[in-house]
Amino acid sequence: MRRLLAVLGADERGGAILEFAILAPVLLVILFGIVEMGRMFYIRQALEYATEEAARYYMLNPTTASGNVDTALRNAMAGGMGSDVTIAYADTASCNGNSAVTCTMITATYNFTPAVGFVGISAQTLTAKAQAVRY
Repeated sequence: MRRLLAVLGADERGGAILEFAILAPVLLVILFGIVEMGRMFYIRQALEYATEEAARYYMLNPTTASGNVDTALRNAMAGGMGSDVTIAYADTASCNGNSAVTCTMITATYNFTPAVGFVGISAQTLTAKAQAVRY
C-alpha cells in the first residue's frame, strides 16, 4: 500500500487539468465582465448618438410634434433597442439671450440590465441629454 501511495504521490500527470479547473471560473468571470462592460458602454454611446440625432431633427423641424421626435430617437438607437428608451422634454423660453428662441432639453433614459448576472455588474440607468434650439 505504501508503494502505491508513493507511486501516486510522485505522478505529475493531470496537474495541468487541475490548475485549469481552479483558474477557469475566475478567467470566465473576468471575460464575461469585460463583455458586459463593453456592451454597457456601447448602449450608452448609442443612446447619446440617438439623443443628439433627435435634437438635430427637432431643430430642423421646430413645429413638429414631440411624437415625431420620439420616433426619430427610437429609430436612431442601435440594435432595435429604441422601444426600451424613455424620453422626456423640458422647454426653456427665451434661452441664449434671445426671446424668439425656445430651447428644449431632450433627456433619454435606458435601463441596462446585464445579460450575465454573476459578474457583479448591477442594473444601471443610462441617461443622455441633448439640447434643441428652436426658432
